Amino acid sequence: MRKQLSILMPTFNDDCCDAVMELARQALEIDGLQFEILIGDDGSDNAEIASRNSQCTAIRTCRYIRRNENIGRAAIRNLLAREARFEWLLFVDSGMGISRDDFVKTYLTTEETPVYGGYAVSCDDHKSMHSNLRYCYEMAAAEGHKVENRAKNPNRDFHTSNFLVKRSLFLQHPLDERFRNYGYEDVFWGKQLSEAGITIHHIANPVAFDRFETNERFLDKTEEGLRTLHQFRDELDGYSRLLRTAKIIESLHLKGLCNKIFAKKQQRWRRDLCGSPSLRLFKYYKLFYFLSL
Repeated sequence: MRKQLSILMPTFNDDCCDAVMELARQALEIDGLQFEILIGDDGSDNAEIASRNSQCTAIRTCRYIRRNENIGRAAIRNLLAREARFEWLLFVDSGMGISRDDFVKTYLTTEETPVYGGYAVSCDDHKSMHSNLRYCYEMAAAEGHKVENRAKNPNRDFHTSNFLVKRSLFLQHPLDERFRNYGYEDVFWGKQLSEAGITIHHIANPVAFDRFETNERFLDKTEEGLRTLHQFRDELDGYSRLLRTAKIIESLHLKGLCNKIFAKKQQRWRRDLCGSPSLRLFKYYKLFYFLSL
């Protein structure tokens, strides 16, 4: 079992206190483990949440690093890796819950690196969430998040929600800091590792996806992610089904027609998605939005 661990948690306007407390509890129960927890606040503009997160420093092994300005999802993770003291880095997203009592121990006993544990939807009242687009989307994708399915395309099916990596490897292959906005920094990292001959390993050690933003906020984030995909479309070729579909439509000279349809329907589709979620409509919305860029 590994005996040194830096737990790194990037955050932006997310209350991460519960997750930090649980990670610290688990780490403290492992005999002989030297560990630290670094919280990287990437310029949160919610002062109340930032204040609560800063109180995690009451845990002796926890350090709170706050940026005055947002530097982006890739850069804040790179910064935390440089600040880390120990050889093994465990990245955990602040918006996730820790639902397994052996979460930290499981990572410490794995032999591979880098290794990704996945995530699973967690909800106390599933019936009440059927009008939430993010919940419906994640539930529909749940089968694909199982370890046996993720392992089929190991470097394509990866997220930064929770993964373990050797510090020297990560510093040699950092996240690309051109990815400042939401989306695809993890996809591109998987591609970079693949080109370097490094395979991401997969285990069943999920964090809990238990926070679901409003439909409007989820659509905003989706559009932001699609703009990121469009910006890096050439470099992400082969790593996105939506890109592949868009290229087929363009090859059939149907992009102009799609853009005319979207110009008329976008606002109505968006209202419908904010009101009564339809995953089929959401799929079309993403494709047509991307084609319109």
